[in-house]
Amino acid sequence: MPWASRVMGDLSGTTVILMARIITDASGQRYQLDEPVPLSPAPENIRLATESKPWKNYWRMLGTVMLAFLIVQFGLASLIEGALAGDAIISVIGAICSLAPIPLLLILHKPKLVHVRLAVPDAKGKQHHPLPEGGSLRTVAPTRFKRFLTPDDSVLDLPPHRQVWLVFSLTVATSAFVTLFALSESTEWLFMLLFILLVIPLWIMGFSIPVFAWWATSSKWIGLPTRRRDAEAWLIAGMASAFPALVINTWIFPGILPSSLSSASTEFLLLVLSAPLGEELWKLLAVLLFLPSIKSPRHGLQIGFTVGLGFALIENMSYVLMSTFGGPIGLGFTTLVRGIGSIPGHALWTGISGFAVGCLVEDHDIDKRIRWLMRRLTVDVVDAAENLGIDVDGDGDHSGYDQPRGSFEELLSEVDSSTSSWMLIDSKTGVARDADGVATPQDILTDLVTSSEAARYRSEDGIQILPPRHVLQAYGLAVFGHAIWNGTSYLSFLIPEWIGLGEIGVLICMLGWTTILIASVLWLTHRVLSTVRRMPMLV
Repeated sequence: MPWASRVMGDLSGTTVILMARIITDASGQRYQLDEPVPLSPAPENIRLATESKPWKNYWRMLGTVMLAFLIVQFGLASLIEGALAGDAIISVIGAICSLAPIPLLLILHKPKLVHVRLAVPDAKGKQHHPLPEGGSLRTVAPTRFKRFLTPDDSVLDLPPHRQVWLVFSLTVATSAFVTLFALSESTEWLFMLLFILLVIPLWIMGFSIPVFAWWATSSKWIGLPTRRRDAEAWLIAGMASAFPALVINTWIFPGILPSSLSSASTEFLLLVLSAPLGEELWKLLAVLLFLPSIKSPRHGLQIGFTVGLGFALIENMSYVLMSTFGGPIGLGFTTLVRGIGSIPGHALWTGISGFAVGCLVEDHDIDKRIRWLMRRLTVDVVDAAENLGIDVDGDGDHSGYDQPRGSFEELLSEVDSSTSSWMLIDSKTGVARDADGVATPQDILTDLVTSSEAARYRSEDGIQILPPRHVLQAYGLAVFGHAIWNGTSYLSFLIPEWIGLGEIGVLICMLGWTTILIASVLWLTHRVLSTVRRMPMLV
């Protein structure tokens, strides 16, 4: 059994200088200590463990969205508003809010290297191994010692989705409970006190917990092993796509509409044209940023779904914040409707687009073609630099790129693996475990089944819904679904008002149609994710 220790931390840019270490004892004798073994390349077949702390990802996500919201809503938006209005003060405030959070974002998501020290039993080895920071590692039996650096590619570790949905339910229930004290004049003071104390926690939980719940749910349903840094990058890309969509919806589209249109017509066109076309386009472009790493339609769906959650996180923050002015009942209702309707809607539409991008990659090896172009570009740059007399690779000559150049056919034959070299260790039991819903890959067995058994398996699977494989068709479907949600939601409020149903009638129509929309989105989301998960594929 090998002995291993690791030190977590950001070691990028660290320079290590090995010098002779001399000590002097009490009698004045000088001794030279053994030098630590130098760093070596990381073994290819090693698997490292990290302690399971699933809720740590929630706090990192929460800090990220707070900073992103400051940049988008108070920074870049104010910068544009100040420029259009010719107000230098607003522009300066916008510039400060745009730049100030960036260092904090970099600190929050800076890449980390792990320093691993590995001692493997070896009869020819030693029992004491000097360490670079001082001291030594002592093993019971003789061992062979090596040190190496490896990226912190920990697997995505999210809490069980039922646990997160319970927190979401308690958040909505707390809003309803506080509202009860407003029904009586004798308890109005208690209502005001509770609302003042709980409004900020309810707002934070209201906009963030449902997104985290859908993140955990989709990770379980899709069931792909995922690196944490990859999943966080998808989420951040979705947040970033909210800014150009905001520009289109706030300034560009209203600016091209005729001024003679009524406010109701303007708002309706904004909901059914500008928002679906612009938001789905920018979310699709965010998915395309990860084109070189997309491996399959299922992987594309996962990336698209997570990008959609990142977009919904920024948008949800604004809606739930505005709902706080309606008291706890407005905050709870907005949290509920957006948590089980709007958020999975955004994720589903982008997931459909991501699925089509994954089909494009699978059909044409787009990911490998892009990696081939990047590899060729690297080779050409090294060759050009060394032709100019610059020793880029430090080999003492100017012979150009010296590593194997390979061919495109060799790259096509390479087998990609999405399995992380990291594993999770339960923080309580110390036993290795899989991420929630992501089982260790097993070999697929084949067997003959009867026609009646096959029919039973199909009935247990339920209705299968597979998104379009063509990117433009998927984008069109995403826009259509988004427009149906926005447009009919607006009309469910506007039409009853036009025909004079009164406040109660308007409320009943709006709540009834909202219920139908939510049920439809939830059913579609479950069917699409279940169907794509059952697709035969290599990952």
